[in-house]
Amino acid sequence: MDKILVVEDNAELSDTLCRNLQAEGFMPYAALSLAQARKYLDSGIDLCLLDINLPDGDGFAFCRSLSENTAIPVILLTVRDGAQDMVQGLSIGADDYVTKPFRMDILVSRIRAVLRRVRNRRPGDGCLYCGDVCINKKTSKVYKKDCPVELTPNEYQLLLLLLEHKNQTITREQILEKLWDVDG
Repeated sequence: MDKILVVEDNAELSDTLCRNLQAEGFMPYAALSLAQARKYLDSGIDLCLLDINLPDGDGFAFCRSLSENTAIPVILLTVRDGAQDMVQGLSIGADDYVTKPFRMDILVSRIRAVLRRVRNRRPGDGCLYCGDVCINKKTSKVYKKDCPVELTPNEYQLLLLLLEHKNQTITREQILEKLWDVDG
Protein backbone atom coordinates (compact mmCIF):
# COMPACT_ATOMS: atom_id res chain seq x y z
CA MET A 1 0.00 0.00 0.00
CA ASP A 2 1.52 3.32 -1.08
CA LYS A 3 2.06 5.87 1.68
CA ILE A 4 1.00 9.40 0.69
CA LEU A 5 2.03 12.38 2.81
CA VAL A 6 -0.63 15.09 2.50
CA VAL A 7 0.83 18.46 3.52
CA GLU A 8 -2.17 20.82 3.52
CA ASP A 9 -2.95 23.49 6.12
CA ASN A 10 -6.70 23.50 5.42
CA ALA A 11 -7.88 20.82 7.86
CA GLU A 12 -11.15 20.18 6.02
CA LEU A 13 -9.43 19.70 2.66
CA SER A 14 -6.71 17.58 4.26
CA ASP A 15 -9.38 15.36 5.84
CA THR A 16 -11.25 15.00 2.54
CA LEU A 17 -8.05 14.18 0.66
CA CYS A 18 -7.05 11.55 3.22
CA ARG A 19 -10.47 9.88 3.21
CA ASN A 20 -10.55 9.74 -0.59
CA LEU A 21 -6.98 8.49 -0.86
CA GLN A 22 -7.70 5.77 1.67
CA ALA A 23 -10.79 4.73 -0.33
CA GLU A 24 -8.52 4.46 -3.39
CA GLY A 25 -6.19 2.05 -1.59
CA PHE A 26 -3.50 4.45 -0.40
CA MET A 27 -2.28 4.97 3.16
CA PRO A 28 -2.46 8.74 3.74
CA TYR A 29 -0.60 10.68 6.42
CA ALA A 30 -1.92 14.17 7.17
CA ALA A 31 0.35 17.08 8.07
CA LEU A 32 -1.11 20.55 8.59
CA SER A 33 2.33 22.18 8.64
CA LEU A 34 5.88 21.63 7.44
CA ALA A 35 6.93 20.83 11.01
CA GLN A 36 4.42 17.97 11.10
CA ALA A 37 5.44 16.86 7.60
CA ARG A 38 9.11 16.54 8.58
CA LYS A 39 8.14 14.05 11.32
CA TYR A 40 6.79 11.64 8.67
CA LEU A 41 9.81 11.68 6.35
CA ASP A 42 11.33 8.57 7.94
CA SER A 43 8.06 6.61 7.60
CA GLY A 44 8.71 5.20 4.13
CA ILE A 45 6.63 7.84 2.34
CA ASP A 46 6.07 6.96 -1.34
CA LEU A 47 4.75 10.36 -2.49
CA CYS A 48 4.10 13.82 -1.06
CA LEU A 49 1.09 15.99 -1.96
CA LEU A 50 2.32 19.45 -1.01
CA ASP A 51 0.53 22.76 -0.69
CA ILE A 52 2.75 25.77 -1.40
CA ASN A 53 1.18 28.24 1.05
CA LEU A 54 1.77 26.86 4.54
CA PRO A 55 1.67 28.60 7.94
CA ASP A 56 5.23 27.75 8.95
CA GLY A 57 7.14 27.94 5.70
CA ASP A 58 7.33 27.90 1.95
CA GLY A 59 6.17 24.79 0.10
CA PHE A 60 8.60 25.55 -2.73
CA ALA A 61 11.57 25.40 -0.34
CA PHE A 62 10.29 22.13 1.18
CA CYS A 63 9.81 20.69 -2.32
CA ARG A 64 13.39 21.65 -3.24
CA SER A 65 14.65 20.02 -0.03
CA LEU A 66 12.74 16.80 -0.74
CA SER A 67 14.02 16.75 -4.31
CA GLU A 68 17.64 17.26 -3.27
CA ASN A 69 17.72 15.04 -0.18
CA THR A 70 15.23 12.21 -0.74
CA ALA A 71 13.76 10.08 -3.51
CA ILE A 72 10.20 11.05 -2.51
CA PRO A 73 8.26 12.35 -5.53
CA VAL A 74 6.24 15.52 -5.00
CA ILE A 75 2.97 16.73 -6.49
CA LEU A 76 2.37 20.39 -5.71
CA LEU A 77 -1.29 21.01 -4.88
CA THR A 78 -2.09 24.72 -4.77
CA VAL A 79 -4.41 27.59 -5.61
CA ARG A 80 -1.55 29.33 -7.42
CA ASP A 81 -2.43 28.87 -11.07
CA GLY A 82 0.05 31.26 -12.66
CA ALA A 83 2.47 29.98 -15.27
CA GLN A 84 5.43 31.40 -13.34
CA ASP A 85 4.50 29.39 -10.21
CA MET A 86 4.05 26.22 -12.26
CA VAL A 87 7.41 26.68 -13.97
CA GLN A 88 9.10 27.39 -10.64
CA GLY A 89 7.55 24.34 -8.97
CA LEU A 90 8.49 21.96 -11.75
CA SER A 91 11.98 23.41 -12.11
CA ILE A 92 12.83 22.93 -8.41
CA GLY A 93 11.94 19.25 -8.52
CA ALA A 94 8.17 18.76 -8.34
CA ASP A 95 6.99 15.78 -10.36
CA ASP A 96 3.60 17.35 -11.11
CA TYR A 97 1.62 20.52 -10.38
CA VAL A 98 -2.13 20.45 -9.71
CA THR A 99 -4.20 23.58 -9.15
CA LYS A 100 -7.19 23.84 -6.82
CA PRO A 101 -10.01 23.19 -7.29
CA PHE A 102 -9.37 19.77 -8.80
CA ARG A 103 -11.25 16.55 -9.47
CA MET A 104 -10.29 13.75 -7.13
CA ASP A 105 -10.30 11.10 -9.87
CA ILE A 106 -7.82 13.15 -11.90
CA LEU A 107 -5.60 13.71 -8.86
CA VAL A 108 -5.59 9.97 -8.12
CA SER A 109 -4.67 9.25 -11.75
CA ARG A 110 -1.80 11.73 -11.52
CA ILE A 111 -0.60 10.14 -8.26
CA ARG A 112 -0.62 6.69 -9.86
CA ALA A 113 1.20 8.00 -12.95
CA VAL A 114 3.95 9.59 -10.85
CA LEU A 115 4.32 6.43 -8.76
CA ARG A 116 4.60 4.33 -11.94
CA ARG A 117 7.34 6.57 -13.29
CA VAL A 118 9.22 6.48 -10.00
CA ARG A 119 8.98 2.71 -9.71
CA ASN A 120 10.38 2.27 -13.18
CA ARG A 121 13.49 4.27 -12.27
CA ARG A 122 14.40 3.03 -8.79
CA PRO A 123 18.05 2.03 -9.03
CA GLY A 124 19.59 -0.72 -6.95
CA ASP A 125 16.53 -2.10 -5.19
CA GLY A 126 16.82 -5.49 -6.89
CA CYS A 127 13.33 -5.22 -8.35
CA LEU A 128 11.90 -4.98 -11.83
CA TYR A 129 8.74 -2.96 -12.38
CA CYS A 130 6.10 -2.94 -15.07
CA GLY A 131 3.06 -0.85 -14.23
CA ASP A 132 1.82 -2.04 -10.85
CA VAL A 133 3.69 -5.37 -11.09
CA CYS A 134 6.94 -5.77 -9.16
CA ILE A 135 9.38 -8.67 -9.35
CA ASN A 136 11.75 -8.83 -6.41
CA LYS A 137 14.73 -10.69 -7.86
CA LYS A 138 16.35 -11.12 -4.45
CA THR A 139 13.41 -13.07 -3.04
CA SER A 140 11.94 -14.40 -6.33
CA LYS A 141 8.55 -12.97 -5.33
CA VAL A 142 6.05 -11.20 -7.58
CA TYR A 143 3.64 -8.49 -6.42
CA LYS A 144 0.74 -6.73 -8.10
CA LYS A 145 -0.31 -3.55 -6.28
CA ASP A 146 1.75 -4.77 -3.29
CA CYS A 147 -0.21 -8.05 -3.10
CA PRO A 148 1.78 -11.28 -3.58
CA VAL A 149 1.12 -13.22 -6.77
CA GLU A 150 1.67 -16.98 -6.76
CA LEU A 151 3.46 -18.24 -9.88
CA THR A 152 4.93 -21.57 -10.89
CA PRO A 153 8.71 -21.56 -11.36
CA ASN A 154 8.31 -21.50 -15.15
CA GLU A 155 5.77 -18.66 -15.01
CA TYR A 156 8.18 -16.70 -12.82
CA GLN A 157 11.11 -17.34 -15.19
CA LEU A 158 9.03 -16.30 -18.21
CA LEU A 159 7.84 -13.09 -16.54
CA LEU A 160 11.40 -12.33 -15.43
CA LEU A 161 12.73 -12.91 -18.96
CA LEU A 162 10.11 -10.60 -20.46
CA LEU A 163 10.71 -7.82 -17.94
CA GLU A 164 14.49 -8.08 -18.27
CA HIS A 165 14.05 -7.59 -22.01
CA LYS A 166 11.30 -4.99 -21.90
CA ASN A 167 10.58 -3.49 -25.36
CA GLN A 168 12.70 -6.17 -27.05
CA THR A 169 11.73 -9.12 -29.18
CA ILE A 170 12.34 -12.47 -27.49
CA THR A 171 12.72 -15.50 -29.74
CA ARG A 172 11.17 -18.87 -29.12
CA GLU A 173 14.66 -20.29 -28.72
CA GLN A 174 15.51 -17.77 -26.00
CA ILE A 175 12.34 -18.67 -24.11
CA LEU A 176 12.99 -22.41 -24.41
CA GLU A 177 16.60 -21.94 -23.35
CA LYS A 178 15.66 -19.90 -20.28
CA LEU A 179 12.70 -22.02 -19.17
CA TRP A 180 13.65 -25.56 -20.13
CA ASP A 181 17.41 -25.41 -20.67
CA VAL A 182 17.09 -27.13 -24.06
CA ASP A 183 20.86 -27.17 -24.58
CA GLY A 184 21.33 -29.45 -21.59
